Amino acid sequence: MREELKSLWIAQTIHLIEQESGRFADQDINRQVRASQTSSINRIVMRALMLSKKNGLFSAQQTLLRAANLSFIILIFLSIILGASLALSALSQNPINLYWALFSLLGVHLITLVVWLISFFFFSNLGGSILVYCWLWLTKKFSQKKTVQQLIPAFVELFGGQIRWLIGFVLNLFWTFILTSALVVLVVLFSTEHYRFEWKTTLLSSATIVDLTHYLGSIPALIGFAIPNDDVIRASEHALNAGDARFAWAVWLLGVFIVYGVAVRFLCMIVCAINWLICSRKVKLDTKHPHFQVLANELQPILVNVEDEDKHGERSTNYLPYHYIENAKGSFLVAIDITESWTPPNSVTFLGFLNTREQRRNILDYLQLTPAKKLLIAIDTDRAPDRGMLNLINQLMNKSQQNRLWFINNGKQMKNWQALSLQLATPTWLSEEF
Repeated sequence: MREELKSLWIAQTIHLIEQESGRFADQDINRQVRASQTSSINRIVMRALMLSKKNGLFSAQQTLLRAANLSFIILIFLSIILGASLALSALSQNPINLYWALFSLLGVHLITLVVWLISFFFFSNLGGSILVYCWLWLTKKFSQKKTVQQLIPAFVELFGGQIRWLIGFVLNLFWTFILTSALVVLVVLFSTEHYRFEWKTTLLSSATIVDLTHYLGSIPALIGFAIPNDDVIRASEHALNAGDARFAWAVWLLGVFIVYGVAVRFLCMIVCAINWLICSRKVKLDTKHPHFQVLANELQPILVNVEDEDKHGERSTNYLPYHYIENAKGSFLVAIDITESWTPPNSVTFLGFLNTREQRRNILDYLQLTPAKKLLIAIDTDRAPDRGMLNLINQLMNKSQQNRLWFINNGKQMKNWQALSLQLATPTWLSEEF
């Protein structure tokens, strides 16, 4: 499967999960996606891929695909065995009852072909077969049940009615292997054993058998499979031992089996494969769905708020001081949950305080666009290192090449901070050579 299809499949799966269970906690992922310069649909897919790698859905998809491949190989092997058994059962008696052998070889194939064609044209969502259902059953057994429940419905919904081409390809591929295997066994047995052929009937006349033999053999005769002459057909009411008669009936039987069996399934497989390739390249997410429209709006490219120094030379802490950043050469200081009356050292470039949601969003957005070479994070050790603060620190660290923490005081939570074994530094570290 092409990587593009895998990505769309992941995006559709995330869409279904969020419809049922609500949105993922994806603020930092959204920020990373918004920093990319690409189309809105690509940003939606990129977000889905990042979420899937974070929550294990990506690896689940890989597991499911490996399970599908393994079960596919197993069913191909079983199809080959089934085809060989089909040929052996058709030639289990000697002399061979011609039309009974032909029914044994082509009967199930023709019945399933008719059922598939009816379901294909009139019930496109049910255009499968027992072999395809076996394949899906094996896939579920080789992968996690929860994973299959999430991924398979998304796959079906993504491709809609076009999935019938894939089901048709798989079904006809299995039957092509079954009939080809049977053909090989037939050729081997006809080449190594003496078989006599006869036809038996209670209701039909010999003239009807002659006409039926010519009718079935007319198309194979066009590609070189000769029809036995009328005298041989009539005389074959009783098994003939003559070599010419045996050869003529063996060639006729092989020709009918190839044309109405192997060739039909092979052509169906090719048609389904070509249409599946064409349809799969046109598959797109339903961007008109409200969920995707909301996502597209939320994933618009980052626009960093900038406010120059006002006429009193004071800068607002709610916006990024872009001209300061431009001259800082990538070494910045930020402060987390520190009162804004605190004065940062004059020797460093201070991005600002991360106390409010707006301040955090602005600074994280900027660092997403322009990762820092060095980032010093000022911490008030009177504040406990709770999960929210540690998550924010981790986000900041992911947006810098080098990072350190600076404890601005010896607060009551100092021991808890020290227990985390984080890398520490003072503002002089920012001025050191990279």
